[in-house]
Amino acid sequence: MKRVPNILTLIRLFLIPFYLMVFYSDTAHPVRWAMIIFLVASLTDIIDGYIARKYDAITKFGQVADPFADKVMQISVLYTLMDIGYIENWFFLIVLIKDGLQILLGVALLNVEPKIIVPANAFGKATTVLIFATILLSLFRLQGLIYLQIFVGGLAVITFSQYAYHVWQAWKKNKSAKIDS
Repeated sequence: MKRVPNILTLIRLFLIPFYLMVFYSDTAHPVRWAMIIFLVASLTDIIDGYIARKYDAITKFGQVADPFADKVMQISVLYTLMDIGYIENWFFLIVLIKDGLQILLGVALLNVEPKIIVPANAFGKATTVLIFATILLSLFRLQGLIYLQIFVGGLAVITFSQYAYHVWQAWKKNKSAKIDS
């Protein structure tokens, strides 16, 4: 059971190019089929998290690969929706910058001894859920979606600011512990 969450994460990573191929294909209803792939990928995220926690199957690989897969899938979906005019360009850019910087900081933290892991907090989880809701609602081309994008974009900035602050605090604590020892 310990490997199942990692296998689900790898499946999610492999679904990203498949999503893009379907989205930009000449098949009937490519956006609809691509969104089904996105929903399947989202389901694998929920299941892998549940299994990892319930069966104590949390691994170092999963701690890095799972959020990476989530962010790359999210960015891919948002890019395609921006490309067809379903979401605003600036909204995509805010999420891209936030997620890109979080990935870079996460990679940088992997090279610090002892390892620093900044867990997701309530703002991060709420932002992720609201980005997911924005993606789904954009498919209906709702008039007021711009207000949700403004709200979620602002929340994404706050979320990244908090994440960067926690990284900074953990790094300072780590650095002072090295000096004291």
